Amino acid sequence: MRYRLPILPALLTMLLLAAWTWPATAQAPSLERARQQLEQIGARLDEQKGKDDDRALQETREAVLKIQGQAEQTIAERSPELQSLDARLAELGESPAGQGQEAAEVTRERRDLQRQRNQVDAELRQARLASVESAQLLDRIAAARQDSFHQRLSERTTPPWSPRLWRDLADSQARDEARFAALWRDASQAVAMHWRASPQRSLGYLALAVLVAVAIGWFGARRVPRLVGRYIPAGPLRRSAPAMARLLLSTLAALWIVGLLRAALLPADAPPAVAQLADLAGGLLVFATFVTTLGAVLLAVRSPSWRLPAISDAGARALRPLPLAAALAIVIARFPQALAELVNASLPLAVAFTALAALASTWVVLLALVRVHRLQSRSERAPAPAGESPPSTTKPHFRPWINVAISIGWVGVSICLIGLLTGHVALSGFIALQILWTGVVLATLYLGMRFIDDLVCALLGAKGVAGRRINDRFGLDPRHVERIAVVASALLRLLLVLLGLVALAMPYGASGEGLVERALGLARGITIGQLVLSPANVVRAIGVFLLATGVFHLVKRWLARRYLPTTKMDEGMRASVVTLFGYATMVLAVAMALAAIGVGLERIAWIASALSVGIGFGLQAIVQNFISGLILLAERPVKVGDWVVVGDAEGDIRRINVRATEIQTGDRTTVLVPNSELITKTVRNRTFSNAEGLVKIVLPMPLTTDSDLVRELLLEAFREHPGILEAPAPSVLIDGISDKGQVMFSATGFVATPRQAAATRSALLFEILRKLRELNIRMV
Repeated sequence: MRYRLPILPALLTMLLLAAWTWPATAQAPSLERARQQLEQIGARLDEQKGKDDDRALQETREAVLKIQGQAEQTIAERSPELQSLDARLAELGESPAGQGQEAAEVTRERRDLQRQRNQVDAELRQARLASVESAQLLDRIAAARQDSFHQRLSERTTPPWSPRLWRDLADSQARDEARFAALWRDASQAVAMHWRASPQRSLGYLALAVLVAVAIGWFGARRVPRLVGRYIPAGPLRRSAPAMARLLLSTLAALWIVGLLRAALLPADAPPAVAQLADLAGGLLVFATFVTTLGAVLLAVRSPSWRLPAISDAGARALRPLPLAAALAIVIARFPQALAELVNASLPLAVAFTALAALASTWVVLLALVRVHRLQSRSERAPAPAGESPPSTTKPHFRPWINVAISIGWVGVSICLIGLLTGHVALSGFIALQILWTGVVLATLYLGMRFIDDLVCALLGAKGVAGRRINDRFGLDPRHVERIAVVASALLRLLLVLLGLVALAMPYGASGEGLVERALGLARGITIGQLVLSPANVVRAIGVFLLATGVFHLVKRWLARRYLPTTKMDEGMRASVVTLFGYATMVLAVAMALAAIGVGLERIAWIASALSVGIGFGLQAIVQNFISGLILLAERPVKVGDWVVVGDAEGDIRRINVRATEIQTGDRTTVLVPNSELITKTVRNRTFSNAEGLVKIVLPMPLTTDSDLVRELLLEAFREHPGILEAPAPSVLIDGISDKGQVMFSATGFVATPRQAAATRSALLFEILRKLRELNIRMV
């Protein structure tokens, strides 16, 4: 019996050791493989960051959850065993220092328990490490799914009305509350520590923030319009300047107040998450101030005379609450989503916040549509006063383009509501928020473009301060100064429009840095074959073209005014030379401009050959008239100053243009005749070889008339008229005797130009009739 008692505990210990060691050896490789799988999943997430779809992320999440569950189950199962082993080892106590003071079975039992305890502890360590790594991977997967959710708007998620979403929210409530509580705890501790460190300075910052808010609000609303009206002359700038001043002043004041509040509540070394939260709240506060002030200055409900857009008083009152509602909706939409991203909240909570954003934004858009529709309906139903027609009594509350905006708004609201019902929550939230964002950007563009146009025209215009100085110093035409102001205003407004397009494109996934990088890429140039088109090359080409045309214009004017008048060329020939010189220099200036951007003669020939197909099909008439104009200028069958007859048109040629020739008729009407008709059709040129005009009068007289007396009378009338030339001398002939027994006298004379023929013939007829009455000679 002495030997049986030690043997039974030894046998029981060996059985327990075998029982405990078997599952440990079976689970250890399993946990090792699980950790290897976690490492592979983490590496795959790093490699395919932003490329996995939601389904792949969901499968990965389930695999990680399985591993995490296995690790937690191992921890739950092995922790009591470790505690039991620790208790048994504590009962056995420490090994004695000397030899032979302890039984061999006890020593063996302690050694076996210690080995078993080390194995269980190693297994628990691996399980805890796998649990921590699984939690980290789950956080990364949640962030990736949230990013994927916002980027893939067309994908369907759990709709807000589905109980499944609320069950998921309940399941992840503990995790989300813990994360929000941790953020709130960090923020509260940071504020409390900062407040205890310097309470007086914090109170001073808060008081200064309140003072800035009150002072800027009163000054911007009341004093700015008065100051602007006092120092800015009458004009459009008097209305746009105070609006822009109030907007800038309020925005800068909001930035100042946010900075003061940040200095009063948070230390400079605040935790990163708390600092990000403060930056988010401050940015949204500044944005809300900007939107509300923008709406106030554009609607100008209390001061209709300062209102910039063409909106009636009733329309302004109807839209008055919308800027504040839009600002609140954007804050409600953006702050929870950013907060969820900051704490890495669960996907169901992100879906719920996005649904809240979609509902808030859609409600604001729907409110605006209903108010505008109600106002227009009242205007249409309003009875017309007695004695007036309805169209003359009703004045539209908005511009006609508001109908297009209303249609787009109704379509957007419909899509948002359908998306919320069908589970496309991200798409609904994006569309609703984008409608509000587009409205804010367009309103800002409108105010900025109005202010820039008014400011530039007031300064650089012909009547502006700088415009008058430029006109007085350089002696320019006021129209040229006004043209410079208009072009400068257009360029600045174009730059503002480009900035507006960048702002509109940012919610579509194009960040500001990416858009700036693309803009810089365009600035560096676009390579087409061996040709590089860049803004610098384009500006260089325009400069070369303007310089060349300016120099050629001076040479052309020198030819027309100084050199050609000293030659023996007539006026028509001089005009032809000047026109041909202008065409040639224009082609040369274009070639020089193309050469400035790297287009050589061989490329110009290639472009011309490519355009020849289009010219052959669509520009035949234009090319024909152009070539005909060159032929007219070279061969000179007609020239400037000739008196021609083309069809029904008869008159002086005033100008031979590229496409047509201008002919001024006797009644001061200008007829444009295509150049091809002057080449292909019959043209009577009365001054081609001789510039003299013929005056012919046919006078029928009875047979009993003294023919010699009539002949002398006609010759005397021709000789006495100052416009009749002496050479060739006037003549009177008898053309014959008519069937009615009348003698047909034909008197002819010449004038210096055919343009005088009609007037001279009329004066001669008056004089001949007067003399016939004096001599009592009857024509019948």
